[in-house]
Amino acid sequence: MRLTPKRPDSAADVAGSRAGLWRGGALVAALVLYGLFSAPAPAEVGLVEAVVGLLLVVATGWHQPVAVFSGAVLLGPGARRFETIGAVALAGVLWLPLVRGAAMDWAARDMVRDVVPLFYLFMPVLLVTPLRSAWPWAVRLLATGLALAGVAFVVRWWAGAGWAFGAIGHRTMPEGALYLLNSPAVLFAALWLPFCAVGLVWPGCAAPGMPKFTPWLRLALAPLFSVAAVLVVAALAGTVHRLALIMIAFSGAVFLVWCARRTLWPVVVVGLGLILLWALVPGDPLSSAVDLVVAKSEQVGVNERANEAAAVLDQAGRSLTALVFGDGWGALIANPAVGGWRVSYTHSFPSYLVLKTGLFGLLLVLCWLATLGPLAVRLARSNPPLALAALPPVAGGLLFHTSFKYLCFGLLLTLVVLAAEEGRWTEAG
Repeated sequence: MRLTPKRPDSAADVAGSRAGLWRGGALVAALVLYGLFSAPAPAEVGLVEAVVGLLLVVATGWHQPVAVFSGAVLLGPGARRFETIGAVALAGVLWLPLVRGAAMDWAARDMVRDVVPLFYLFMPVLLVTPLRSAWPWAVRLLATGLALAGVAFVVRWWAGAGWAFGAIGHRTMPEGALYLLNSPAVLFAALWLPFCAVGLVWPGCAAPGMPKFTPWLRLALAPLFSVAAVLVVAALAGTVHRLALIMIAFSGAVFLVWCARRTLWPVVVVGLGLILLWALVPGDPLSSAVDLVVAKSEQVGVNERANEAAAVLDQAGRSLTALVFGDGWGALIANPAVGGWRVSYTHSFPSYLVLKTGLFGLLLVLCWLATLGPLAVRLARSNPPLALAALPPVAGGLLFHTSFKYLCFGLLLTLVVLAAEEGRWTEAG
């Protein structure tokens, strides 16, 4: 089954499609600037961040944000379930914890640093409708922008690390002050780029909706995508990002199984490549990288996640009000995962929500995420390569990592919803 968009049947449809393309282009520009000059979680709002924010405003337009924040989206006849529930959840987890944080006199800077990432979590509510008219190009543009941002972060990290490829497998390389490799866009690029390369060489394995290229252009782009993917995976291996490496191995294996139903050549080529890497490259970096992952797991385990959750429950459990409504945006906690320092974050999305918004906010966000579950399943059925590239970094941010506060996380959620959302699609074949 392949999904194709309906043809525009009116001048309004054509105009909407053009507007959607402009918005998709604004997103690509924002992501490129973000990857080249900003950080996954910038400490301050500088010129680059201001321009990125302006481009995001261009992408959303004014109609959808007004509809969401005024509540008009709840009355619109064409509103999807994820939009209506998302609008209610956003209002609940924005205003009540904001009032609570102000009442507890938390620092304004800490409150802003909590509230801004909140909007990233609800990006699909703000962006899917404005972009829907330009499907499938909106999906292609957003996926391209995320991959470009991921590669840009990796190139900047390699430049800071002195391009020390020989260190892979021999020592754990430093993350760097900006933690560039923590971006979900990096993991997305590590998966999406090789999947695209395989689809370019063997079109039967291409993700549904990929643009058609001439044979010469396909053969030119495939090595470029492959080299970029190797660069990204090498950076994650060099810094021993355990979760990312495990997800790459799992998604890559599932993708090869999916390809094998069409042609065995990708499996053969990848297998030969791994054998050559093991046999010909000095130092056996592949086995050494696996050994470093095992050694790191034995040394640090789950990075104090259990103690961190216990600290959150201790702080939230001091009163019924704190447990139900949290300590508000801007709240700090003595976090054992960072040596007991008082910080405004935890490494787990559920514990973060309990700390800031209490059980009330956690329930609201779970209701919102529950509306996205069927869309994720639909994407896995209709476009397995894109699902295998986009869902792992989303799952990592929701379950294991602080990346739920990053811009690229919200845009990955938007990509998942936009690609799965029915909108103007029809089924063909």
